[in-house]
Amino acid sequence: MKSIEITKIKNKVAELIAKASFELPADITGALKYYLDTETGKSAKEVLRLILQNAVSAKSQKLPLCQDCGNTYINLKIGPGICITESGDLQKHLDDAVADAYSKNYLRKSIVTDPLFSRANTGYNTPALISTELTNETGLKIEVSLKGGGSENCSYLAMQNPSIDEEDIIKLVVDLVRTNVTKCCPPVILGIGIGGTASVVTKMARSAAFRELGIRNSDKRYELLEQKILEAANNTGIGPQGLGGDTTAIGCNIEFAPCHIATLPVAVFIQCHSLRRASSKISPP
Repeated sequence: MKSIEITKIKNKVAELIAKASFELPADITGALKYYLDTETGKSAKEVLRLILQNAVSAKSQKLPLCQDCGNTYINLKIGPGICITESGDLQKHLDDAVADAYSKNYLRKSIVTDPLFSRANTGYNTPALISTELTNETGLKIEVSLKGGGSENCSYLAMQNPSIDEEDIIKLVVDLVRTNVTKCCPPVILGIGIGGTASVVTKMARSAAFRELGIRNSDKRYELLEQKILEAANNTGIGPQGLGGDTTAIGCNIEFAPCHIATLPVAVFIQCHSLRRASSKISPP
């Protein structure tokens, strides 16, 4: 058994929140630069240029990439024989790390206590949304991702008829893009979950949205579908910030899973260009 102290995990979570808030990932900036070079619209080019300029300023001045500092997702990937030494509740420990990071880095706190009645701000951007996963990789990998309310509001879940085909999926996603994309700051990343159950497919869509753009689906059929959907989304002509252009989306990722014979769940997370994620691994002594 290999032990990792909870204090070390808390410190790393706080560090990753700051990194994700201030530093746009390299694959996202790379994609934005690529589309800046290929974009033909004058206004669209200017928007892409300003997005990249914002990323440079955020990193150099330690300012949030977006004023909406988002929900805080924390995923712990626990390797073989790893034991987290703690006294008390894991949720409480990680919530403390989130509260500390948001306070010290002057990040906007956006979480309310209950969804319907008082909607009072918790004041700490907590509770964090925590998941754990057992893996075959050594050590403990911590993944932090921040998702703002604008893109969250453009999420979609439907239990489709099992008889639909890939053309129906493409049409479904493109229709969602036409209806919703201007509400979540395009260019966007399209995260799509197909299969599983209603609860599983939304998690897959979120994972797909935050997957690195250079990692293609290992199934060639779904990799081709990713390409088709990305091309179709960009053919809408909506463009950066809805001002017209060739670049409505800079990426499309699909995750899929087996499902019941009578179902075909589909979830779509339209993720804004300010995709904030960071990860790190802790190896036990």
